[in-house]
Amino acid sequence: MKYSGHFLTATGIIHSIIGLLMGWPILLEMHDAHWFSSTMVNGEVLFDREAITWFLLAGIFWILFGITLQQAIAQGFVPSASLGWGFLIIGSGLVIIMPLSGAYLFIIQGAILIIGQRKAANEISRSELA
Repeated sequence: MKYSGHFLTATGIIHSIIGLLMGWPILLEMHDAHWFSSTMVNGEVLFDREAITWFLLAGIFWILFGITLQQAIAQGFVPSASLGWGFLIIGSGLVIIMPLSGAYLFIIQGAILIIGQRKAANEISRSELA
């Protein structure tokens, strides 16, 4: 759990790099359309442009969340098990839907958070008994 924020930040960076590499042609089209309202053309939503926008935004979100989580952990914050279980459940659902994806990273990160939270809870219990 000590490095959970770093792992999450790395996941966001990997996600963003993949998005840039795979979505580069779409991003060029959006640039040629001058960005503003570039996900709609003639009143029609262009879902490939919407998808790459959200894909990249999700990567940035994970980076920011990872940085924030790591700073909180460094200050003594112990994430609740619910965060780990959330990652585990979401990752497991995504693996079923998309087996060839980075969803496995969320399963691993969820397990790390759950195990870390249990260790922290056990340490607190031991210190209270002493």
